[in-house]
Amino acid sequence: MTLPMQIDLNEATGITAMTVDIPVDASAAFVWDVVRDIYAPHKRLIPGAAVAVDQAPDARIVTFADGMKATERIVELDDDARRLVYQATEGAPLTHHLGTQVVREDDTGVYLVWTTEFAPASLQDWATSLMNELAELMKKTIDAAYASQL
Repeated sequence: MTLPMQIDLNEATGITAMTVDIPVDASAAFVWDVVRDIYAPHKRLIPGAAVAVDQAPDARIVTFADGMKATERIVELDDDARRLVYQATEGAPLTHHLGTQVVREDDTGVYLVWTTEFAPASLQDWATSLMNELAELMKKTIDAAYASQL
């Protein structure tokens, strides 16, 4: 399953923004609890893709299954808006990375809306493939965790 993704390239800055709305079979409160647990994505959001997370001042250091480590500065954690914003500052093969995860609920259901801004644009194929893989893993992980508590 590949989720629909919106991709926008800002020609002036060379920054690509990709957004995917991940439909989840869980309550918005449950999804937000998973996302806001910023030091546990390897356990609660993308297990297997991320294998460890270390805490740093205002940041997390995520170790991925391929051995890559990325330091992600926590820019915003807003409970009222159910929004997490993080910026990779070291380790990723990107010159710019800003991630946003928002839990949205409307008449059609609950969604984890994930946006990634990155540069250089030449990594778009790699980033698209990775984002598709991780979005599907997020859905599977959240759906299964929510169903197991019912």
